[in-house]
Amino acid sequence: AFLNWVKEGIQSHKLIINDSKAKIHTVGGTVFLVTPGLFQRYVQEFPAISLGADSVGKEWRWVQKQFEKLKVHRKRHNGLNIWACQVQGPRKRSTLKGYLIAEPLSLLEPIPPDNPFLALVEV
Repeated sequence: AFLNWVKEGIQSHKLIINDSKAKIHTVGGTVFLVTPGLFQRYVQEFPAISLGADSVGKEWRWVQKQFEKLKVHRKRHNGLNIWACQVQGPRKRSTLKGYLIAEPLSLLEPIPPDNPFLALVEV
């Protein structure tokens, strides 16, 4: 349900991509889902999802764990799930953490050019 929400959100422009406030970006030729922001937004839009979570306030973590079980993301060389992206803006630099999608065409077709302000950090 989460992946369908992401795909439909992108197609309907309800979820923006490659914007300074976006929770979805294109980097390294694939789709990057920002955590925890995107998962928190999903839980806000679907409060009933919290029935699967074991504690209030941590619903997004439950959704994220369910997402990981789908195995649609690319793991890092050290086996970890979460990737880091360096964000270089005109005035400041920061880091985003998130998931790289293994098959980006499953969410986005065609894939837009990579966000020029983001660079994957190989740790």
